[in-house]
Amino acid sequence: MGWWGSSSNGDGSSQNDAIGKLDPSLREFLDKESTVEYTPKPPSPTPKEPILSAPPDPIPSPPKTEESKPKVPRESLFPDGRYAHLWKNYEPLSSIEARGKSDQERLSDVVEAYNDRRASVGRVASENCALEVLAVQDCYKSGSYMKKMMLCRDENRAQNRCLEMQAKFLKALGYLNMNNRSPADDEKIQMHADKLYRQMLQQEKMIEQAKKEGLPVPEFQSVISKENLSAAMKGNPLESKEIFLESSGADVPEDTWKGVPAKTRKNYEKSIEKLSPIEREIEKKALEGEIAATRAYSKNVEGAFVEERIHRLKRKEEGKATIGDTIKTWWGW
Repeated sequence: MGWWGSSSNGDGSSQNDAIGKLDPSLREFLDKESTVEYTPKPPSPTPKEPILSAPPDPIPSPPKTEESKPKVPRESLFPDGRYAHLWKNYEPLSSIEARGKSDQERLSDVVEAYNDRRASVGRVASENCALEVLAVQDCYKSGSYMKKMMLCRDENRAQNRCLEMQAKFLKALGYLNMNNRSPADDEKIQMHADKLYRQMLQQEKMIEQAKKEGLPVPEFQSVISKENLSAAMKGNPLESKEIFLESSGADVPEDTWKGVPAKTRKNYEKSIEKLSPIEREIEKKALEGEIAATRAYSKNVEGAFVEERIHRLKRKEEGKATIGDTIKTWWGW
């Protein structure tokens, strides 16, 4: 019965099921003749529905930290950081030019920057006095015959006073300081100076009106008090509450007069005695700002001289001294 053994190479499960259905006597005979031992297969268990286990809690992903935006210089048109790789090795033109300048050129730059800053005070003051300038022009063009005969004296007087007081307010607010301020900061100082000047004119107008009506003359807080200066810098409305004028007066600090000859100080104090109390205090604040700017300028010039001397000594050690270095050594520089 070799055919039985060869046929057993098929599907074992279907063969065993067929043997189980045979007659018991026939199955016993086949068991004796067959070399393959038959082992009845137990019935396969009925498949049970899988138990659905609860899904595991999702593991919270670590919070994504925002990548710091790459920094780009001010010259870039995209401050959000685009094309930062193109600006990686960027160097401003000013630093490149400064690296190739001589000591004399660096000193000249310091002097020119200070002179330009002083000249810009008059230009900014004229911008703040645009209304007064237009009033003078209108007077000459379409003013009355009497005003033209008087050469528009009132309008010119108002213009000159505006230019003078605006310049003093700019100095009092520190416009002369040669710090690395942005143009926006300079415009803020210009705006605050004009605001303080208009406040002063309003106070003077109220005083004149009180005199005409025979009322007690009001005494206002100084327009350049700490409260008004801080309010002007913050953009808040200025205060004009009445107080005793003597309480707002403040002398120039002694540190400001350090290094100033006594004769110069005495002449200055005499010159401001003729001014009104409001103008006198403005003049003092303007003097403080001007002296502070001059001292900062002196430090910059001194630093330029020290740097030039270091470079000169270095050239001398290397045997590359120039004729100018020799002459400066003779003069004791």
